[in-house]
Amino acid sequence: MFEQPEEECTRRASNRRVDPATGTYYNFEIAAPKDEATASRLIELVEDSEEVVKKRCEIWNKQVSNLEEAFKNMLLNVQSDKTVEQITELICDAIQNPIF
Repeated sequence: MFEQPEEECTRRASNRRVDPATGTYYNFEIAAPKDEATASRLIELVEDSEEVVKKRCEIWNKQVSNLEEAFKNMLLNVQSDKTVEQITELICDAIQNPIF
């Protein structure tokens, strides 16, 4: 399970945009469009607004303990503030070297 503070969820979502012409997602922090034509047509989705993200976090926080209990024997907690490469390495290691 990826663990991330609500503030980080909100910050990441606020940097996400989609290109309505191609359906490609971009993030201004880690994967910004390379050309001005693409950047000029990007839109923010309603689901990425601060209000919606906070509501989704609230719902998640009410339900997460049930999931943790149901899957406690096979759950891997990963701090999502790591790089993609670090997270990939952690997940691959857990798959290749499971602890039962």
